[in-house]
Amino acid sequence: MQETKAKRNRWRKLKDKSRAEFQVVVRNVQNYEELGSYKLTPLNLYLLVSTLLLVIAGLVYLLIAFTPLREYIPGYGNVVERKDLDELQVTVGELSELVEAQDLYINNLKRTVLGEAITADSIDQRDEVVIRGEVDALPPSEAEIRLRREMESERNGQAGQASAAPPPLPATEAVSLAQVYFVAPVNGEVSASFNLATEHMGVDILAPQNTAIKAARAGIVFMSEFTNANGNVIGIQHDNNLISFYKHNSQLLKQVGDRVKAGEAIAIIGNSGTQSTGPHLHFELWHEGRAVDPGEFISF
Repeated sequence: MQETKAKRNRWRKLKDKSRAEFQVVVRNVQNYEELGSYKLTPLNLYLLVSTLLLVIAGLVYLLIAFTPLREYIPGYGNVVERKDLDELQVTVGELSELVEAQDLYINNLKRTVLGEAITADSIDQRDEVVIRGEVDALPPSEAEIRLRREMESERNGQAGQASAAPPPLPATEAVSLAQVYFVAPVNGEVSASFNLATEHMGVDILAPQNTAIKAARAGIVFMSEFTNANGNVIGIQHDNNLISFYKHNSQLLKQVGDRVKAGEAIAIIGNSGTQSTGPHLHFELWHEGRAVDPGEFISF
């Protein structure tokens, strides 16, 4: 009973205090003139403070929701702008890949011009080369051996006589280009021949649209990309320090790292690039870092 009475007494005291009235008088310090007086109670003071807090919270919410200040709050930014930012990041990644591919093309071109051609052995050791499977070099067939001997005999003015020297095995030691067998990439009319004076480092061969372009010799694709001047270009590293380029294609059928056989389709003839004026193939052949005339070794 005493505890119950004590609780009631405390509640009454608290209730009485909340109803207690206080007067706040504002006076002029110099002449003590009364400027105003205000009656306050603890309950009114509590309600006044609560109202002020609610008003301040509402103003802060409106300030954040309808002003640019919301952009500075983590996780509250504009959803559309965040989407645009993600798209920009994807675009930057694609541009980075394009720059890396362009650097690879420039480095390969420098090696070619300076005579530092990449060999097949060095390409096999590169990490970025993807080998589709174990491929063993095939020995030359009897027909290929016979054709090589006849071609060598014709160049030496001894057509019809068999050559005494045996043909070299592929990917062994360096031999002269006269002993190397090439497949014509396409068959057609040569519209522009090889000419070092005009810096035309290859031959232009006319062929119908959608004609398949074949690899002149077995090797590994070290370049397969688009350039502004030459369009879709494929470069193949062969044995005997040989490199071949196929330019202005409409479509590329092989990627970097692919192994190709002689006569295998690698691209489709086209008219891509700013330096092309019609469907044709610009074919270049480089030996030991020096451009050679393909027309001396291949019949188109």
